[in-house]
Amino acid sequence: MKKLSILLIGLLICSMLFAGGSKESPVGGKTGFVISTYLADDAQVAVREKYIDEPLTAAFADMDIEVKMYTDRQSLQIEVAGGGGPDILDLDGPTDVAEFAKANRVLDLSGYSKKYGWQDMFYDWAYDSCLYKDKLYSLPTSFEGMVIYYNLDVLNANGWTIPKTKTELIALMNAMQAKGIIPMSFGNADYQGAVDWLYSTFLSCYAGPDAVKKAITGEIKFTDPLIRDSIQLMVDWWKAGYIGDRKSQSITTTDMIAFFAEGRAGMMIDGTWASGQLVATYPECNWQAEMVPELRNGVGTVLPFATGGGYAINANSKNPDKAAEVLNYLFTSWDRHYKSIREASYQPYPLKDFSIEQLQGMDSRLLYMYEVLEEAQENDMIGYCSWTFFPSETRIYMNENTDALFLNMTTVDEYLTKAQITIDQAIKNGTVPVFPK
Repeated sequence: MKKLSILLIGLLICSMLFAGGSKESPVGGKTGFVISTYLADDAQVAVREKYIDEPLTAAFADMDIEVKMYTDRQSLQIEVAGGGGPDILDLDGPTDVAEFAKANRVLDLSGYSKKYGWQDMFYDWAYDSCLYKDKLYSLPTSFEGMVIYYNLDVLNANGWTIPKTKTELIALMNAMQAKGIIPMSFGNADYQGAVDWLYSTFLSCYAGPDAVKKAITGEIKFTDPLIRDSIQLMVDWWKAGYIGDRKSQSITTTDMIAFFAEGRAGMMIDGTWASGQLVATYPECNWQAEMVPELRNGVGTVLPFATGGGYAINANSKNPDKAAEVLNYLFTSWDRHYKSIREASYQPYPLKDFSIEQLQGMDSRLLYMYEVLEEAQENDMIGYCSWTFFPSETRIYMNENTDALFLNMTTVDEYLTKAQITIDQAIKNGTVPVFPK
């Protein structure tokens, strides 16, 4: 712990030495401008450069734009806390942005929203999810959901079909285990927080969206039987080997995709974002994604929804007006956006004027997935993912302790009781995220 503290102090000092956000570039007198992004492989960088970096450079010829990669959220936090950091922060979503907003590390965008008409551009639920204490601190970078992926080659080789009910899903998982196939690929060895893909799905699809909303906003307790039974079902399925073959803590998220694509696992609970990786990295994989079957009678089929991330403006930026202009460009350059979806499997921005018809001709599986997202939204079949709709403290606690549930280091009751403490505090502080009306 002492060594870690010394390391963090050293990093903080280093970040302070480079404080100040953007600065004048010595090359051609252009204004230096930085946008953050997380670490990516060469293929992902190439795609980003084509659909983000190069269009921005062309649109803002007076600026020297750099897209800077960060290995993790902590290194970005330390740099920003030291008074520096990128002008635009690409964060995980509203709950992540809230952590920066609480420390006054990002700017209130309400004035820019009025100037550019952002509130009218975005779906109400997506825009409202970016509010913190009634102020806008980010813009949603995409909308996404949790689905089940099916390896059709595995299913076809064994005469299995995609299940329509919970009973059929359980029967399929048992049949897969009998053949030595992992039912659902899952791993979080490299990213502990991937467990929120699981508990967001089980809470939304078993307890139901109404119960989740009431539990987070304080109408019922997080220890309510519906919430408890949802988490217990998740734990039971993990312990039965249905999810990750009881080895998820030693499987990376990259391995998780590989196990599914190569047929070692027949299914995978993952976000709609995983489709792009499957298409790019495993083009021969024959897969299909569907909404999770109804897990409790009366809930119906539910697609747990989220915004895929959030663009925020660093409070340290010397060019906040230019940062807002850049954000507005990203969300209004329609041709660039549609092209990035069709050609590179980018996820759609949650914009009201988005047209699914503009995606004709792209990979049919991806097009179908976007159609499912649109249908779920239009028919009020949406659930709630933690990185958009849970208080940040609640999500942090659950991400750090869900593995303890799987490994018998805590009980469901203890887990939910402690999560309730974080919800109570968020309600008291007025920091509960905004749910769709």
